[in-house]
Amino acid sequence: MGDRFGATLGVSVSRPTAATRGPVLPSSSPAYAPPPILADVERLLAQGKVTEAIRVAYLTAEDDIRRAFALRLPRQWTHREFLARYLRPDMGYVTVLLPKLYALFEPARYGNGSIPAPPELMPLLRSLYQEPPLRSLGLLPTAAPARPVIGRSPS
Repeated sequence: MGDRFGATLGVSVSRPTAATRGPVLPSSSPAYAPPPILADVERLLAQGKVTEAIRVAYLTAEDDIRRAFALRLPRQWTHREFLARYLRPDMGYVTVLLPKLYALFEPARYGNGSIPAPPELMPLLRSLYQEPPLRSLGLLPTAAPARPVIGRSPS
């Protein structure tokens, strides 16, 4: 049926063996604006605030996933419960990427002291925000075509 992901997290989540990745759209499109979280995390990493960068990355990504998929969670649920119960096969590659981001988040949230900057953080975050449901959060509204006002003649 499926593979077990999250074993390193202490979370047992059943997933299909092959996660399907949605189409990756060109970021050069004028209607696309990169999510501010990418610049925020890069800025925090450049300032040496690694723990804060990882925390901001995961918490923002989780919140954006909730918005993109219109998920409502009980307030008392933990991040592990979210990963175990709310990630579904129809979410595509997000179901693979978010647990990987959580694996970076957990030591940053619960660990003591400083941790080195994980080299996979930014590529992982960029990949996550390239997935169509999250990517649509970065689409800019297009300008509506100008409509003439009925009943007025041009002056």
